[in-house]
Amino acid sequence: MELYIIRHGDPDYAHDTLTELGWKEAEALVPRILRINPTDIYASPLGRAQDTARPSCKALGMEFSIESWMAESMDYMKHCALNDASQLDSGYTVDLVNGAQLVKDIAPERTGTIEDMIRNSDEFLARHGYVREGLRYRATEPSDRRICCFCHGGFGSAWIAHLLGMFPVFNWYHFQIHTTSVTHVHFRADESGYAVPGVSYIGDVSHLWEMRMKA
Repeated sequence: MELYIIRHGDPDYAHDTLTELGWKEAEALVPRILRINPTDIYASPLGRAQDTARPSCKALGMEFSIESWMAESMDYMKHCALNDASQLDSGYTVDLVNGAQLVKDIAPERTGTIEDMIRNSDEFLARHGYVREGLRYRATEPSDRRICCFCHGGFGSAWIAHLLGMFPVFNWYHFQIHTTSVTHVHFRADESGYAVPGVSYIGDVSHLWEMRMKA
């Protein structure tokens, strides 16, 4: 199974839609989604994610299904700038052990949001034949489905982190998830019947370079 996590286009947050640039980005995304040729398309219940999906759905002759748990939350948008060697703001502490970052989230208001995302992610993937067991997934119904999910930057970063067994702050702090960027996660079961999620690319925006070249 192939999973594509796609952030919405440049947002008009006040009206929960896209700016003029955002609509251009959504159109630039269409050829890429056509190449993916998705079997399933899902979208957040928020307008900016659905508006990003619409041009691709129209070109494919498909409809998206709404997944309410893919909505953005301000809990996903906590700023994580490094204050000093042992403290991240917004309720994070970090220790460095042999170069590895060991992070603890001490902001209790965020806990429920992350836990809900984890539960819903696991239920979503189980519906598609991949049941979470630790850091891997048991392929109860292995398939070649290609699933596109149109969602958000903060949520998408947290979801990618969960799929890879990482703490969300790693993604929020280290990766830039640009508007209409595409992240590809594959679930390829081995002979044991388990799949360990692998990432081919995170936050790719090559389709936007093509748009700019044509401008």
